[in-house]
Amino acid sequence: MHRTFVLGLAATVLLSPVVSAQSRSPVGPDTHWTLSAVGDVIMNRRLEQFDHPGDPAFHEMANIIRGTDAAFMNLEQSVFRLAEFDGWPAAENGGNYEVGSPETLKDLVSMGFNLFNRANNHTTDYGVEGMQLTNRLMDEWGLIHSGSGDNLGWASRPGYLETPKGRVALIGMASTHTPMSRAGTVGPTVQGRPGLNALRLSTRNEGSPATMNALRTVARAQGLNVSDDPNASVRIFGTTVSPGDQDRSVVSLNDVDRERVLHEVRNATDQGDYVVVNSHSHEPGNGSVLPPDWMVEFSHQIIDAGANTMVIHGPHQLRGIEIYEGRPIFYSLGNFIFQNETIDPMPADQRTRYGLPLNDLASEIYDRRFRVDEDGNPTTGFPTGSEWYESVVAVAEFEGDEVIEIRLYPIELGWKAPRSQRGTPRISPEALGQEIIEHLAELSAPFGTRIDYEDGIGVWRR
Repeated sequence: MHRTFVLGLAATVLLSPVVSAQSRSPVGPDTHWTLSAVGDVIMNRRLEQFDHPGDPAFHEMANIIRGTDAAFMNLEQSVFRLAEFDGWPAAENGGNYEVGSPETLKDLVSMGFNLFNRANNHTTDYGVEGMQLTNRLMDEWGLIHSGSGDNLGWASRPGYLETPKGRVALIGMASTHTPMSRAGTVGPTVQGRPGLNALRLSTRNEGSPATMNALRTVARAQGLNVSDDPNASVRIFGTTVSPGDQDRSVVSLNDVDRERVLHEVRNATDQGDYVVVNSHSHEPGNGSVLPPDWMVEFSHQIIDAGANTMVIHGPHQLRGIEIYEGRPIFYSLGNFIFQNETIDPMPADQRTRYGLPLNDLASEIYDRRFRVDEDGNPTTGFPTGSEWYESVVAVAEFEGDEVIEIRLYPIELGWKAPRSQRGTPRISPEALGQEIIEHLAELSAPFGTRIDYEDGIGVWRR
């Protein structure tokens, strides 16, 4: 990228090679192009100080990303200066109030990222005002983002990245989001609601005959009027349970949302050369290494509609990779930057949430949330395990529409580092890197995907 961005009153010039007209590769069915993809980014500390040969593990990682034609990430935060913000924190948030300064975004761009998802459970931590301010900054800087907007139409539409190898479309969405962050459709008389491109889910709880009998007994003990019909549902403790063959919860994707997204994918295949689709989806929960059935089905439908890649983020740990119809589906790329313990200041809501006095320090909030030991290391609560701090940078090489190779560079985010340093990514040491790749290979095997460990990285080949 060769752009000049205005940061406050100072100009920041980001340099990269200029591509001449003679050196441009023709766009066609045999065009070779590369996409790098990472998971969640929660960032409030600068990284430029690490991006030099003196810190080879970071510098090498950044150069890998810079060396690809397109580079994708999930920006799981707002970007603005709190001291200059005219809005206020929302009553709802995604678990924490995630925000970083414009300088952090500059560092991400300098690392080579040029495709940004904006739909996630932190999109409106600071209300639609914070969302709009972040989007406006990204627009002013010419950055390609998708997944949120001033109404559902704008939140649903792709962003387009122009590259010498072709036009790359990015479509962003989220199934994990706060209820009031969902964008609304423009009507004939009322304007649409700002927010994110939401995937709504519905859950049908089913109980076996034995469970249904037990629920009827409990309901009657609560003084509820319950039918003796074995085919009737029982509503108790705020939940409706319907008769079934076994105890289970069946999650379904809203058909209106499904068709809206597939329509945008089909449109993007006509308007662009390559289509990258992503969803921020924690389901069925951060502790699960398996994607839910509805997500597997939906990802296949997205590829069938013309997408070249489906990237999922949100669970904060790795899940498997599937190659479907010659195109990759990354069911979770875990965390890339995870600096969620150094956000300061914090809204008063976070103090009351953990039962702390309003004058307590931000560090005391994190101590309560993570329950650290005498050395400052997290011991219980989310996130404390090494799995949240080990991931990969995925680089997919395509020949036209189909992937021919995926290189997986193992990274570690400083699980045992002090709070002031934890959450910053680097290429992992060799022994740990092999463990990460072998773990990812194990997660991918059920999808028929073979990943080999070669020369310090994971490799899949067509």
